[in-house]
Amino acid sequence: MRYLVFGTGAVGALVGGKLALAGFPVTFLARPRIAEAMQTHGLHLSGDRTQGVVERAHAIAEMSGMEKPDLILMTVKTYDAEAAAVEIEAAFPDPPTIVSLLNGIGSDQMLAARFGEERVISATLTTAVQMIEPAVIHVARRRGIGVALNHPLATEFIRDLEAADFLALAYENAERMKWSKLLTNIVANASSAILGWTPSQVYSHPSIASIEIESLRETVRVLRVIGYTPQDLPGVRVSLLARAVFLPQLLIRPLLRKIVSEGRGDKKPSLHFDIGRGKSEVLQLNGAVVQAGSHLGSPAPANQLLTDTLMKLANGQEDPERFQNNPELLIQLAREYDVPGV
Repeated sequence: MRYLVFGTGAVGALVGGKLALAGFPVTFLARPRIAEAMQTHGLHLSGDRTQGVVERAHAIAEMSGMEKPDLILMTVKTYDAEAAAVEIEAAFPDPPTIVSLLNGIGSDQMLAARFGEERVISATLTTAVQMIEPAVIHVARRRGIGVALNHPLATEFIRDLEAADFLALAYENAERMKWSKLLTNIVANASSAILGWTPSQVYSHPSIASIEIESLRETVRVLRVIGYTPQDLPGVRVSLLARAVFLPQLLIRPLLRKIVSEGRGDKKPSLHFDIGRGKSEVLQLNGAVVQAGSHLGSPAPANQLLTDTLMKLANGQEDPERFQNNPELLIQLAREYDVPGV
């Protein structure tokens, strides 16, 4: 199949790059600086069991006049998904199928409402990857891609991924798959960003770890109320994590510290980069837990605390310096939010 990567950051560059190396026609829609680097120097992939250079990467900065692809891989940040959908509508009066590799809850539903369920494939990448400089991608932990079997092209997409040396697994329920990924996304993410700490530091501090662990427990409870149990994803034992978070803190803290240290490598959690940006994916991550919990009668005060605090830091309503290396401030807020165990 012919692919368009919409949003060539780390995720889009990795997935599109490996497909291109396997011989599939791939066009990369990227910011001008990244597109120029790809055109000039190629796209470089390296890291954990990953190596290759796409010498003649077809990178563009706008879609006007391009040939319609078979699949669009949407790999933007979740807060940019709606704007991306508008651009796709303008470029293609009869849009192709969109593969949503977006994190969190809500964006896939937005795309389905806009383009029709028959034009959306839900997918999730579990590999830890970052763009260390324009068009240079480093894989910290290679895992794989989950693809929901909610579309006739899903099976063909999985075959293409396998040809590109991905571990690609099929899932019957797109929503359960995305909620399971969300549980892994929120581990030591928001609290790490708020305090400017590493995930290991988060789980080394008993009270901050309590906030973190409670946010994970709330997420599992919400999933149970929805009617799902967390399921394993490619290379990630999510079901084990979901059970482990209910162990006593003295047992779970060392385990979570080990998980985040080994799972992310040196890669900073994603929400670090939302501070001062004016928008944040925390709304589709911790915020999604809060929203679902409120609707279903399953309170989520720890996730509410993390969502509210990070949004204030993202929007400039709070000074990040107040929270940097200041766990007592976050602990004080946790008590005001009635977070259990703090």
